[in-house]
Amino acid sequence: MATSKYQFENKGIGSLLREGRLTVPPNQRSYAWEDRHVENLLQDLNEAITGDDDEYFLGTLVLIEPPKSVPSIADGQQRLATTTILLARIRDRFAQLKREAGARAVDNDFLRNVDMETEELQPRITLNLEDNDYFKARILASPMDASFDARARDSEATRPSNKRLARASHIIDEFIDDLLKPIRHENHPATLVRWVKFLENSASIVVVRVADEIGAYRIFETLNDRGLRASQADILKNYFFSKSGTRLAEAQMMWNSITTAIETLGDDENDRLVTYIRHYWVTTHGPTKDRELAAQIKDEITGETKTLQFLRDASLAVQDYVALWSSRHAKWTDYSASTRQSIETIASHLRVHQIRPLLFAVARHFEPVEAEKAFRLFVSWSVRFLIYGGRGGMLDTQYSLRAQDVGTKRIKKARELRDAMKTYVPTDAQFEEAFAGARVSRPHLARYYLRAIDKTIKADPQPEFVANEEADQITLEHVLPLNPDPKWEVEEETAQATQRMLGNMVLLRANQNRDAGNASFADKQLVLKQSGYVITNEVADYNKWGMDEIRDRQSKMAKIAIRTWSLSFVD
Repeated sequence: MATSKYQFENKGIGSLLREGRLTVPPNQRSYAWEDRHVENLLQDLNEAITGDDDEYFLGTLVLIEPPKSVPSIADGQQRLATTTILLARIRDRFAQLKREAGARAVDNDFLRNVDMETEELQPRITLNLEDNDYFKARILASPMDASFDARARDSEATRPSNKRLARASHIIDEFIDDLLKPIRHENHPATLVRWVKFLENSASIVVVRVADEIGAYRIFETLNDRGLRASQADILKNYFFSKSGTRLAEAQMMWNSITTAIETLGDDENDRLVTYIRHYWVTTHGPTKDRELAAQIKDEITGETKTLQFLRDASLAVQDYVALWSSRHAKWTDYSASTRQSIETIASHLRVHQIRPLLFAVARHFEPVEAEKAFRLFVSWSVRFLIYGGRGGMLDTQYSLRAQDVGTKRIKKARELRDAMKTYVPTDAQFEEAFAGARVSRPHLARYYLRAIDKTIKADPQPEFVANEEADQITLEHVLPLNPDPKWEVEEETAQATQRMLGNMVLLRANQNRDAGNASFADKQLVLKQSGYVITNEVADYNKWGMDEIRDRQSKMAKIAIRTWSLSFVD
């Protein structure tokens, strides 16, 4: 019997990385996953692991394996690269916990091994020419390497795909922080081991091995013919049209009105479209995963009448959804300035995603006066969760449940929402403690926090609203620089430790920032005193500047933060 041109195998994605080298062809696209893709993968894995699921299916992966050549990845590099990033950050966490043997085991088994011919350390997965150097230096380099350069690890990415790799690494790092935060310190290694074993054995993929590009193309063609690789947007559209019976033209018109509205948001319209349909579904059905959406719709929307009713309601609601991205949308004409300011803050400054189904439900169903209070509350919730941590999948679940409460009219007022979330939202005491030790790596968030606190100090009635400013006009300055002048008399490790601490950050006009640079604290004091920001010129009152002063300032800011992002309002 002749050997098949196609070999199929089910295995854990970690097991595939263990096997040996894989490479991304030079002509294949660069790393493309956005924040939401990485976050969805982490959340799904977390739910599978904490739910003691035997398996989580990651889909099909196609490898081209010519004789005596390194297999190339024809389909699946985004999942493989992201899994590799996750394993690299788990390795680093083992090292931080002083479990060097565990860190080296993860590194050797899944990330890098020694090439016997060159005796050099080589990655198990090689990305394309645009990404590979950055991937090796930023993602795969280990703090345990003799040649490890922290400055290279922290260097700014320049290419868009490199920036996406950096964002994925940062998101995963923060996720591991949140994952371990509620767990006793002595149990951290066991939790990480559980994740590694799940990735190796239970995060399963179907590996299809072909001999050449023609074989890979035929696999893609076959999967497309069978609907397995069609986008979820196409699957939903085709299902709705198939159920619309004699009213197909009407269904097509309403579907087109939805897609036209969603296209105005830019990005990948297919992803946006599916997300909109899911968020609309959540407002009446509660928590729903992307992978569950099509099945739930098919179970419930079974005929012509239900199909047309769903499409009609979704097309009428779509402008309420699109309005969440712009405070200048016509939707907000009859709402207060405060509501529009909250929309602007959430969309432009906080850029949070998980709360969007709840925003959507409130925009659709709350009276304007209640919407104003709810949206201000959402700003405070978002900041508190950004600082305190989102606690795994809790936020998605609770926001979706509240969206369902609003969408089904069980909750009609902001105070009812506040009461329903009281158990989950960090209290003033929890928020203050978290803020006092918070490290903020996203400049846009640091700028927002500082400006909002400054407005509280100046007794602004709505301090959490910050009007947009050009980043090149108002810049973020680190008082103690990353590479301090010898006059600072500060060890390099201390300087590095302060770079994400909000207490070490100030706002300056661009020309003032240029003048400050890496100058000594005494020289910087002169610049800081001239700032129009109270929160900046108060730093000049300190006699010296080091870790103790930074912590003191951040503790004082934490007390102001409670008032800035308050949970109270007039009922």
